[in-house]
Amino acid sequence: MKLALVLDFDGTITMRDIGVEVIKKFARSDWDEGLRRWRASEFDQRQLMEWDFARLPSGRLSEMREYSLSVAVLRPGLTGLLELCRSNDMPVEVVSNGMAFYVEAVLEREGLSDLAFVAPTPTFAGLDPETNDPVSPVAEFGIGVETCERTGLCKCARAARLRPGGRKIVFVGDGISDFCIAEEEADFVIARSALKDHCAANGIAHSEFDDFYDVAREIESLLAG
Repeated sequence: MKLALVLDFDGTITMRDIGVEVIKKFARSDWDEGLRRWRASEFDQRQLMEWDFARLPSGRLSEMREYSLSVAVLRPGLTGLLELCRSNDMPVEVVSNGMAFYVEAVLEREGLSDLAFVAPTPTFAGLDPETNDPVSPVAEFGIGVETCERTGLCKCARAARLRPGGRKIVFVGDGISDFCIAEEEADFVIARSALKDHCAANGIAHSEFDDFYDVAREIESLLAG
């Protein structure tokens, strides 16, 4: 079986959600109003992302980057998993609705600068002074990167790019922005946290993971089968 691996970043590659930590420390004090609206189903995932991004300070990017590095701890077993993928000709891409500056910084620190990733970049466009709403656009996604009105980055489209040659998609994730790809595009889902609960509640076939040793064992089983 020919496989490709798609990995979420926050809460999957990292033990904590780095984006949430950055927002809590650096965003304007009304950032949690966006969270309230999302919990009340007034915002979707993309609207919450735009609300948060618009409240970040444009002049403190280096501080946010350093803070991200100080709180980022990788989930155990990632290096071994990537070696397994390389030895079995499995393309790997990290897809994140977090922020590119800290994804890049963490991967660079861990010696993984060659690992392909896609994530939005905050534009620090700020707020409309009259309405207090985000000024559009508040995020850039890069040339050729498809977006989704529901979540921001379209993870399904990223997975579809890896299918040529008859590859099947293994997706590993943990959060709400991972629901679409688990439902619609992934052939094999390996989940934890909110994604695991969503899969269980909606009859989506999946396996569970605590670390990347678990993920490696699942992939070895797929390759053998």
